[in-house]
Amino acid sequence: MAIGIRKQEKSTRAEQLRRKREKPAPRSLNWNSRAAAARPAAPQPAWEIRPRNGATRAQRMYNLPLADPGVEVQLPALTVSFSPRGLATILSGLACAGLLFLLTAPMFRVEAPVVRGLQYLSADSILTASDLPGANVFLIAPAHIEGEILRKIPAVRRASVAVDFSGAVTVTIQEREPIVLWVQEASSYWVDAEGVFFPALADRTDLVRLEVRETGLPIAFDGEADIDPAVIVHALELTVALPSGTQLIYDEGHGLGMMDPGGWMVYFGNSGSIDQKLDVYRRLMDSLGGRGVRPGMVSVENLRQPFYRR
Repeated sequence: MAIGIRKQEKSTRAEQLRRKREKPAPRSLNWNSRAAAARPAAPQPAWEIRPRNGATRAQRMYNLPLADPGVEVQLPALTVSFSPRGLATILSGLACAGLLFLLTAPMFRVEAPVVRGLQYLSADSILTASDLPGANVFLIAPAHIEGEILRKIPAVRRASVAVDFSGAVTVTIQEREPIVLWVQEASSYWVDAEGVFFPALADRTDLVRLEVRETGLPIAFDGEADIDPAVIVHALELTVALPSGTQLIYDEGHGLGMMDPGGWMVYFGNSGSIDQKLDVYRRLMDSLGGRGVRPGMVSVENLRQPFYRR
């Protein structure tokens, strides 16, 4: 029994020495009862060199023969490739550059438009109203320019603008033909058969002269009729029926009239048969003369109700 005990003690001392020789385990800083799990190592980026545009292609070479026989020069062939997006960008840039050139190049600007059909108006007045000088031929809207000419110059009855392929611009004008010389408040105007007023542009002695008494008409000069065209027709009929040199008068309340050589006003209105009105007027004056009555005003505007005032 004693021998067995000593062997056990000896083996125990050897085990203790072996333990001392071993390094002590590091003290864990984890306060938890369980040991901290080992974290996996972070993946390291792998660098790989790849050729541009995929796999490298063998570059084409061209043999260029020289003057000496058997002597050649090898030159690389240049290849150009575009992506769809790059090609679209290039085309868009070219289109913008072309459009800018068309809109700003001096060769596409209107320098001297041709104006035709002028009788009393000047070409400068037509061009000023049209704003054509210096305009770009690609931005000209003929309908708009024609409307501007008619709106700004009432003496123009029609206007036509034509643009040639070469860039030449032609403006054709039809002026209004005056019939009546309308004198109102010391100003003279021309009136055509449509009743449109426009400034008198020349001295015309062949027109029907019509003087306005008291308050005249409001004149807009917008190319629209300022008076009923029937008044113009009635004035022409009176001019033909009355003796030459008779001065016609216009009154807004009574219409057309004249100054009788006896010194009184006679009004005929703005419509009706002039021959019948003149016949009624003569018979009425014969009746008044037989009674020794001298009127101050006679009206035959209404054939059924003629009257006079002293």
